[in-house]
Amino acid sequence: MRASRRVPADRDRSRFGREWDPVTLEEVAVLPVPQGGDPSWALVFPSDYGTGISNLGFHYVFYHLKRLGVGVERFFLSPIPNLSIENHRPLQDFPIITASIAYEPDALNFLQLLRLAGIPLRRRQRDSGEFPLIGAAGAFTSINPAMLLAVADFIVLGDGEPVIPHLVACFRNHQPGAAREKLLRALDQHPSVLVPGLGEEKALDLLGSGVKTGATTPCGQSVGHGIWITPKSAFGETLLLELQRGCTRGCPYCVLPACFSPLRQRPLDRVIETLEECASRVPFGQVGLVTPEAGDYPGLEMLLDRLEELNKGVSFASLRVDNLTRRMVRALRQSGRESLTIAPETGTDRMRLRCGKPFTNREILDKLEMASIEGMKKVKLYFMIGLPAETEDDIVAIAALAEAIRKELRLSVSLSVNAFVPKPGTPWGDRAFVGIAGAERRFRLLKSAISESLGRGCEIRFSSAREADLEYRLSWGGPEMVDWMETLVDKRKRGRSNAI
Repeated sequence: MRASRRVPADRDRSRFGREWDPVTLEEVAVLPVPQGGDPSWALVFPSDYGTGISNLGFHYVFYHLKRLGVGVERFFLSPIPNLSIENHRPLQDFPIITASIAYEPDALNFLQLLRLAGIPLRRRQRDSGEFPLIGAAGAFTSINPAMLLAVADFIVLGDGEPVIPHLVACFRNHQPGAAREKLLRALDQHPSVLVPGLGEEKALDLLGSGVKTGATTPCGQSVGHGIWITPKSAFGETLLLELQRGCTRGCPYCVLPACFSPLRQRPLDRVIETLEECASRVPFGQVGLVTPEAGDYPGLEMLLDRLEELNKGVSFASLRVDNLTRRMVRALRQSGRESLTIAPETGTDRMRLRCGKPFTNREILDKLEMASIEGMKKVKLYFMIGLPAETEDDIVAIAALAEAIRKELRLSVSLSVNAFVPKPGTPWGDRAFVGIAGAERRFRLLKSAISESLGRGCEIRFSSAREADLEYRLSWGGPEMVDWMETLVDKRKRGRSNAI
């Protein structure tokens, strides 16, 4: 399982990868990380370093592999796409390569990295040579693993922690020179490992019948916190602290209830114990609470009290308006924040209720008034367009809500507007995607309404309609997607870096 492409000699490697040095110098390990050594394993997060190092699942997988003595090294799309962060080794130097794909379009980035390393993208093209074994995992495997059936030798479904010991045992038991099929059959013994190398149709049947299902980890059994703290994280110099996984709310557009359930919560006493242990080991000023919805976590206010006692700031991964409390706002203010982020999703009460968020525009204004009294000066609002049964009035109402927030509460307003992408497994999965032209038409309508009501005093960011279309195709595509994906990767190789 080796790539045939020539790699730099050891004596030359000191000249490569120096861009990683300032990155690694700022990483602080919260736990001692064992050296590891067998087998040699490339762990890829196909996005930039700041995003990847903010992904708690990526932390967990690396740490569990290291604890089992695996010689794992990390790769990111940037600043250096093809050299490991640990020892500056090229990707093609590793016999095992696995990608942690959190967002469907990152699958293209992964293929781009394989292409850069001279590794064939299609699994069948790797069978005839001594190429690395390619695995895939991450959030996408709970949504649509079928899109990589023609690429990956194996796919881990669901949480990685319960599956890692099986993978490591299979690789260690595999004799050099033995038939690859024997290794694939060993991997296939786990109910949460899908092995398309034993047949793509068989893999689809195993998924459809439920024989292969996603692994789940009780939250109380996870590490519970990030392995590194670094100012280059998307969240800054922050300790990631896990509170819960899954969700029971059932919002019809959201993949969490269908794809990442059941709800699993870490006991409050264990969370506080973990926090105190980390604070005793390494310095950090802020804690990022990792949970689908912070306000749903029992004991949140007790946790905020303990954070205050430890003089630690806090950031929330998600805030619902109907869960927002004065205590939560005060915790943000004590952390030095003057901006609040919420997701009304729509501008009308009617559409918001359909989205599973039963709070009104009046309630939004009341909550934001409370936040303003507590010292918040800016609010960032997330919205979706292209929702089922949406009208033009619903779109224009987004501008009216933003206007009311700015004029009634005198808060600075920032809008982030995304196109709704139907996802497998959700109640709205069978609804139509509005497409590129439909999304752009709705964006123009909202932009015009914002211009008329707020002029240039409102900051607004629209997502890419083309990227939404890409996400939609990848979310629903099967093995046949490899043709289209390979074409896009080739376009990027020819200089069209953002080809979609």
